[in-house]
Amino acid sequence: MLRLAGTNAIATVAFALIYAAAGSRWLTQGAFLASLAVFFILLTALWVHVERSRPGGRDVLSRLGRGVLALVVVVIGLPALALAPLFALQEVLPADAGFADVVRPVMVLLLLALVLVIAMNAAGVAVLAVSGLRARLSRGRGTAP
Repeated sequence: MLRLAGTNAIATVAFALIYAAAGSRWLTQGAFLASLAVFFILLTALWVHVERSRPGGRDVLSRLGRGVLALVVVVIGLPALALAPLFALQEVLPADAGFADVVRPVMVLLLLALVLVIAMNAAGVAVLAVSGLRARLSRGRGTAP
């Protein structure tokens, strides 16, 4: 579960960095879309690899529970780790420091990145489901006379 949570955390940071680079105009729109697609596919493949890497067969419910728990840890834990220090600084700094202009973009980047991580997890589950059905169908054909 911790490896899946780590994969989700890495994906969140990667997606946030891509959006931040695009928002800062360091990436063109084409480069932004290409990097988003490439990283989405690569990180989904990494997620699938991490999910399959645990030895021993697990039932579907166990796999789903691990994936959901890892996702919940990241969806709740990462915003708490990233935003709690920012909110604490916002309370300490004077209002004319303009720190609220820093907190808002970080919140938006984090939200967008988490939405992409949720989509990445859904894509990973779909890949596992399709490969499982494919394996089950091929085993069924192999036993037929």
